[in-house]
Amino acid sequence: MTKTAIGIDIGGTKIYIAVIKDGKMVAEPFKFSTPDTKEELLNLITGSVEKILAKYPECQIVGIATAGAVNKEGTKVVGSTGNMPEGYSSIDFKEILTSQFGLDVLIENDANAAAYAEYKIGAAKGQQNTITVTLGTGIGGGVIVDGHLLKGKSGVAAEVGHMQLSEEPKRQCTCGSFDCWESYASGTGYAINAKEMALDVPPRDRGFLKDKNIDEITSFDVMEGKKKGDKLCQKIHERWENLVLKGLIALGNIFDPESIVISGGMVDCIDLKKMEDKLAKELVASTRIKLLRAQAGNFAGMMGAVLLADERFGD
Repeated sequence: MTKTAIGIDIGGTKIYIAVIKDGKMVAEPFKFSTPDTKEELLNLITGSVEKILAKYPECQIVGIATAGAVNKEGTKVVGSTGNMPEGYSSIDFKEILTSQFGLDVLIENDANAAAYAEYKIGAAKGQQNTITVTLGTGIGGGVIVDGHLLKGKSGVAAEVGHMQLSEEPKRQCTCGSFDCWESYASGTGYAINAKEMALDVPPRDRGFLKDKNIDEITSFDVMEGKKKGDKLCQKIHERWENLVLKGLIALGNIFDPESIVISGGMVDCIDLKKMEDKLAKELVASTRIKLLRAQAGNFAGMMGAVLLADERFGD
């Protein structure tokens, strides 16, 4: 990195703000709960930036990682997610932070930014073709092709969680469509799978889950049962792993990457070596794809946004 930067990560529940120098945070990031209104959110951002500049006047650039869609130029949020404040996408962060503080600003979708961080400083460092898949409450992703972040014609490429797995509408996704990969293979999908599979067997055959209210079964319940050797929980988990694999096969066949980096809260639920072996058997191309655990850390999105901003505005 050539310049000291402010990194901002805006999510539906939390906002992190940090000063980043030489690719590292100079101190623990500021952490805030995401405000309920866009006005409060904007005031929080501008107020925090003002305080940072008073202490670190050498900051010249801002990298913002955000939930939602961002335009190809990295200048505007063009589509919000359901858990963001109403009207969030109408906030012109670049115009406001540039006009008020004279800063150069780049904005990037958080999953794309995290993918770029894994490519530059994380698990896929040195690889020119790699994909990062975030398995959490939903599924996000970013794709690096020949060393460049894939943006698409309008900037919203690589919505990997919304590949459709079925031609028949069975399960509605948070995006409004049906049968997206996210609706089956995310943490949320895992719990829905468990409820459906438990409902399909008599109570006496539910084993570890027999005393659970079906509507309240969670992925943690299944994980606990799986550790205890419960057969139904094992079947639920195996189905979920197969659903994760389906998406990875599609990505592998389409993009032919050197690696797929897995991040997010569900990564600990996967035997990456076992899944890598299964993936190798299903690919059209014979080249093996490495499945890697993410290494860029909890602030990968923020770091990726700053790296992208530094490349655009750095000396």
